[in-house]
Amino acid sequence: MTILITGATGQLGSLVVKHLLDRIPASDIDVSVRKPEKAADLRAKGIDVRAGDFNDLALMTKAFAGIDTALIISAEDDNATRIKQHRTAVDAAKAAGVKHIVYTGIVDPKADADFTYSAIHLDTENYIRQSGLAFTILRNSFYADLLLAGVPHALETGDFGAPAGDAKITYIPRNDLAEAAAVVLAKPSDHVNKIYDLTGTKGVTHAEIAGYIANATGKPVKFVDLPAEVHTGILSGLGLPDHLIEALAGLYVGAKKGDYETVSNDFEKVVGRKPQSVEDFIAKALK
Repeated sequence: MTILITGATGQLGSLVVKHLLDRIPASDIDVSVRKPEKAADLRAKGIDVRAGDFNDLALMTKAFAGIDTALIISAEDDNATRIKQHRTAVDAAKAAGVKHIVYTGIVDPKADADFTYSAIHLDTENYIRQSGLAFTILRNSFYADLLLAGVPHALETGDFGAPAGDAKITYIPRNDLAEAAAVVLAKPSDHVNKIYDLTGTKGVTHAEIAGYIANATGKPVKFVDLPAEVHTGILSGLGLPDHLIEALAGLYVGAKKGDYETVSNDFEKVVGRKPQSVEDFIAKALK
């Protein structure tokens, strides 16, 4: 059995490789990356490093050659580009004879979600199902890691800002999501045609998160409910691409409607333990 992980030098992909190495030999692991020279550390561990690019069907088909199970990690681009890229990856996997696709999607994917990236994941899920290949869909909730971006400003000013109101979001650490993916990849036959909603143990408000930051640092931090236009202005000032700003703005709009507060115990079913809580994640990150 040979496993391939796409995007293996990315933040999620590198963690999946790390957890997978705890479970299967390096000789059973392959990775595809756009810049193989950046994966010298993986090659040094005995992992086969292949060139891959979701924009290039022929290259991806070559990357998937001889692979049994492939993890397709979602790319980062605007919706139209990413939908095309993901379809190319699926087509390449099928052409190369891959038997099982594992895909990192999003919780509650909808075509008309306020979180605009959701439509990409729904399209890809449907395309994978239509491919006729065995599949496992990992519907990931939002990374708790993203909350750390606002910490320096919060500690400097005492304000932890977001246009979140009293919305609850089931944040979960990226490392936990990577471990869940590794568990599935290590024994894919146990997860054929399964869809898992991978969420935190509870939905948390940004007021609670501000409290976690205060407790972890001993500094006074309070939540500030930013107007949406102020938030998008801040993101624009950071130089983020328009499609990402639109998605992040939509995340909070959807969250206020309750889109991302549903808790699932699928993570515990897959991994055998509960995911790390947001409170514990922040406490350890800010030690």
